[in-house]
Amino acid sequence: MGEVIRKDAPADDIIGDVRATLHTASAKGGSLRELAEQRLVPVLTLFDGVEAQRNAARAEAEPLLAKVEAESARADDALAKVADDVWNAVGRPTADPALSILFPGGMSYFADHEDGDIPGQPDRLEVLAQLLGSGIHPKLSLDKAQAAAAEVKAAAAALRSTVEATRLPLERLSVLDRIRAAVAKSAHIELVHLKRLYKAAGFSEAEIHAVIPDRGRARRRL
Repeated sequence: MGEVIRKDAPADDIIGDVRATLHTASAKGGSLRELAEQRLVPVLTLFDGVEAQRNAARAEAEPLLAKVEAESARADDALAKVADDVWNAVGRPTADPALSILFPGGMSYFADHEDGDIPGQPDRLEVLAQLLGSGIHPKLSLDKAQAAAAEVKAAAAALRSTVEATRLPLERLSVLDRIRAAVAKSAHIELVHLKRLYKAAGFSEAEIHAVIPDRGRARRRL
């Protein structure tokens, strides 16, 4: 016995089978076509509408994400410069407890590659700027500490502005991804209902799966 594509298949695969079914049924005509159009055209129309919105949202989000990556790289460069300047200013020590407070485990915690968390990087940089400006290192003069803090704070502000510009587009894309998946599940249900209608109309399994792609599980080899 043939099988309709599984309900947990990727959305693209489900919609691909729905389109293929409608195309084949339309070519065969008669009740095969009539029933397929009745069940599948509405859900495909809905899916295509969502897909158009999703593509538009992706087109909006992608260049913004590229800007975030570029701004994060600039923030990393500024952070590396500040870390090097501070190290030089306090005498280039091989070990320094006060530096460990400013840069616990090195500068990587404040960079974007720490867990790949770019959205959280501006906050981490703000904390570093506050630590630098507080004069926590006894060998770092106040003017140099405040200059370093200003550099870090400026990098944080520029990155935060870029990150904020992506929030709504990314959220829109995320919602549309979920809607797309939900419509694909509905399309699967319609495909299952169509097969039942074909059976009720007297079509054999072979005739049905000459229209609906047969996704029966492959048998295990002994």
